Amino acid sequence: MLRVSGLAVGFGGEPILDGIDLDVAAGEFATLVGPSGSGKTSILRVITDLLEPLRGTVELDVGPRDVGFLFQDDALLPWRTVRHNVALGLRIREVSSSDADERAEHWLSLLGLAGFGDRYPAQLSGGQRKRVAIAQVLALRPRLLLMDEPFAALDAIVRTRITQELLDWVERERLTVLLVTHDLEEAISASDAVHVLGHGPRATIRSRHRVAIPRPRRVLEARGHPAFGPLLRRLWDDLAAGKLPQGPNAPARPEPRERAARAEAARS
Repeated sequence: MLRVSGLAVGFGGEPILDGIDLDVAAGEFATLVGPSGSGKTSILRVITDLLEPLRGTVELDVGPRDVGFLFQDDALLPWRTVRHNVALGLRIREVSSSDADERAEHWLSLLGLAGFGDRYPAQLSGGQRKRVAIAQVLALRPRLLLMDEPFAALDAIVRTRITQELLDWVERERLTVLLVTHDLEEAISASDAVHVLGHGPRATIRSRHRVAIPRPRRVLEARGHPAFGPLLRRLWDDLAAGKLPQGPNAPARPEPRERAARAEAARS
């Protein structure tokens, strides 16, 4: 579905990314993790032609209209109702007003927002706004979904619930996904493969890991799977290598099973 080869990105001076090779198969959920400033978002922007690379190629097996981009901020228009925000992309594609509104209501209903169509973004909670943003993207029926820290601003319980809702839809529709996140637990819980970017400048993908947790996937249950803890430790070590102090003052590593237990307790 997606092939990135020899990608380099810079904004003057030394490139922030160099030599990025990334393949995402059709129907795969892949995630990019890496330190702040390593260029994760820049990769998504190159894929969507929002950023011109210094060199390298991006090949897609789908056209631009089949690519959806879920940004970190919901980017809803405050003067439009929820229904009209969801229908906006459809109207741009010259779908009739009545059909666009009907399809918008359909997607709002699927995401638990039936009856919210006449509200404005300011009248919604953060979790509801994020669901509207998801509906806005999914209403266009993308085959490749790019997501840039889409749930970073949400509290843990809402974040887990919305992640599960999106994961259910991705698995049901066999969408191809490339997610950027700082959350290692989220990366493992949702993904088939996790790609770890090193520190910049000239950051490259330093490791790749398959997630040996079967699908269909339940986010909280995945965190109790025997493969979860060891993979979390490997990802942590990959990110920390060469950058964190060693010895008694070093930051504590996460205890995967304790964190999973706390998440389960919070859900209960």
